[in-house]
Amino acid sequence: MVVSEKRIEDLKGLKFNVPSYQRGYRWTEHEVTTLLEDLYTHSKQNRDYKYCLQPLIVKKVSDNTYDVVDGQQRLTTIFIFLKFMSAEFSSGRRRSNQYDYFELFYETREQSAKYLKELNFDTYQQIEDYDIDAHHISRAFAAIDKWVEREDINSDNALHDIYQVLTEAVFFIWYEIDETEDPIKLFTKVNLGKIPLTNAELIKALLLDKTNYDSENDSERIHRGIAWDKIEHRLQEESFWKFLTNSEKYVTRIDLLFNLREHGTLEIPQNDIYATFYSIYAKYQKTENKPTFISDYWDKVDLLFEELNNWYMDLNRYHLIGYLLSDDAKSIEKVFEATRGKKKSEAFSKLKDLAYKTLPSDIASIDELSYGTKNKTIKSTLLLFNLVTLINKSEKQYRFPFDIYKKEKWDIEHIHATADETAEADDSLANLTLLDANTNRSYGNSPFDQKRRIIIEVDAEGKFVPVCTRNVFLKVYSNEVDGLDDWTDKDKDSYIQAIKQEFNQFFGADEE
Repeated sequence: MVVSEKRIEDLKGLKFNVPSYQRGYRWTEHEVTTLLEDLYTHSKQNRDYKYCLQPLIVKKVSDNTYDVVDGQQRLTTIFIFLKFMSAEFSSGRRRSNQYDYFELFYETREQSAKYLKELNFDTYQQIEDYDIDAHHISRAFAAIDKWVEREDINSDNALHDIYQVLTEAVFFIWYEIDETEDPIKLFTKVNLGKIPLTNAELIKALLLDKTNYDSENDSERIHRGIAWDKIEHRLQEESFWKFLTNSEKYVTRIDLLFNLREHGTLEIPQNDIYATFYSIYAKYQKTENKPTFISDYWDKVDLLFEELNNWYMDLNRYHLIGYLLSDDAKSIEKVFEATRGKKKSEAFSKLKDLAYKTLPSDIASIDELSYGTKNKTIKSTLLLFNLVTLINKSEKQYRFPFDIYKKEKWDIEHIHATADETAEADDSLANLTLLDANTNRSYGNSPFDQKRRIIIEVDAEGKFVPVCTRNVFLKVYSNEVDGLDDWTDKDKDSYIQAIKQEFNQFFGADEE
């Protein structure tokens, strides 16, 4: 596979064949004019920046001849525009062929190819003897003519500006598949369900491109391919993935590593779906020794993955980093700063400092938190209470399941129901704990003893119940247990003291 960029100028002299498994040209007036508007706006505002037409996936069949696997709609539209330019600036005085860049054929639709080749102002409406493709091509040609006749633009200037952008700034991501790859299978994957080629697939093609390796180093290329697959497999593990991010938008999870490398973020860049690939490819193009660049870049990605994996494997760091990232994905920058180049004990201390700063107040005043005003803060405080409790157990701690916590909706649960007529409503932290929404909604405003019974049953069935929630309903925190049917004022006081004690034990002194 080969991945690069191709300007329209680079397509001169090439022949493109649209295979039989592809549908015909189907762009409407809306899509054609949207492209024209984009190019025209680009000519006025962003002349110095490139304009990408997304991937053109091809397979070479002979010298200068390629089958188009994906991208034929845009390629055909550009061909139609160049035909329009050729017709517009041809007259009785001159006939210019400066707009003839590439040829376009259809494997089983010879009429379409003939119609395209002869396309001009005299022929574009003569579609009676042609197939359905001619109808759509004719409408696209007419859409260009309609757009340039708008009163708010100068026709000649607009065409010139668009043509200049098209030849100077526009490029395709050129994705040339190997001879051994099945183009129909790739076409189906890309087009079924409108799944686009991902950043990761483009980056992988670049990193594993044979031209970036000496022939005697092909084993290195193979090993990198194997390493890539192992990383992808690891990222597919929900416990590992959800520890790192809340995002469900990644089509290919390994993209997360490249986003971190290029943009320092766990989120997908919103301005351009191929922004990460562009960033890497721009650096690749500027370097003189491309094999060395590829080797160095992969080593950095591999090192980044090992760094994230080491976070996961160390339970102390796992719980604190998982907490910080679940609270705010942007915290990744602070986590890197706190851990890189530092000894394990120092990094742990820095992470504790970051976690402490997320508390709403000093520990002594934490009982002043009340439901209804700072629910997000209460939820994160209760989560941190659970995590700190686990870390304080030292070697006896178990791994908090961030995957379950992030997949399920979690409520701030009133331990004693607010609608229970046996006592006044209590929204203080002393009456709050974390519980998954399904369990919470299942027992509604039941009294404490019924909730307790249900929690014990749920826990016995193996469903995840946070350790502190289980302790609450088992009255583990209560200094004096007068009974198991009510959540009393004494229970509340003991609960608050337990929260403060866990936090003070954890944040009061630096310890691994």
